[in-house]
Amino acid sequence: MNLLAFDIGGTHIKYGFVNDAGKVGETWVADTEGKRGADFVLARLVELAGPLVEQYRPDGIAVSTLGLIDPLTGFVTAAAEAIPGYVGTSPLQVLDDAFSLPVTVENDVNCVALAEGWRGSAQGVGNYIALTVGTGIGGGIVIDHRLYRGHRAAAGEWGYMRIADKLWEDHASMRGLICAAKAATGQTLDGHAIFAGYDGGDPVLTAVVQEWLTLLATGIANLIYAINPQRVVIGGGITSRGARFHEEIDSRITECLLPDFRGMSEIALASAGNHAGMIGAARNWFTAKRLF
Repeated sequence: MNLLAFDIGGTHIKYGFVNDAGKVGETWVADTEGKRGADFVLARLVELAGPLVEQYRPDGIAVSTLGLIDPLTGFVTAAAEAIPGYVGTSPLQVLDDAFSLPVTVENDVNCVALAEGWRGSAQGVGNYIALTVGTGIGGGIVIDHRLYRGHRAAAGEWGYMRIADKLWEDHASMRGLICAAKAATGQTLDGHAIFAGYDGGDPVLTAVVQEWLTLLATGIANLIYAINPQRVVIGGGITSRGARFHEEIDSRITECLLPDFRGMSEIALASAGNHAGMIGAARNWFTAKRLF
């Protein structure tokens, strides 16, 4: 089976084909132009899908999107500020009306979690959490091989946790790191420059990064206490540091945990790739249709 999959982000819409083995075929990218509003974005979605549906006749359409999503109706219920007017709309209904194909819609970070379980670093693991560390911090929870959405599909919004009276994602995200570096140095540095200084032994940036790592690790340790996952998968641009970041965050999490919890949850870096949103959207479609 072959699905047309969309990953709707604040900046870009990634789309292409994903088959029932999780293999991604031809893909494309379009600007979201979210500031033009929900009606424009939804119309754009139909415009992009139209010729592909006509030419390739996919078995269905799978959508990953920003915002909290009602999994049954596909309605966007909250947290979609990047697209004015998006809350209260249903991409599922719009696509179903346009093409009369089976459609599923799921939150983007939940889709990333599903992708990691299907084709990434949580393959074969029944209980895991996946975090994305970017502008904010979000994630998904999988329990007994099933996505856990919580009441009103708002589970995994742990970026809003407060640690030491700090909103976690405001300080432990990449955005938080960049803000902390600017406050300490007076310069606007991107992540690459910050870690170049850290790796080079710059004392100011070393202090900034060390504090940031501790705050990130503290939040993850709290999630380990609360959920007791077999594996924690961490994604986002920071993972480009590879084994070095893995060692840094793993050791820092170990320091944060009580002895009985150390080593109980494995720490892994995300590996599903740049098309994780599309892959996870497809996985959600196949699961919803009871094909997996």
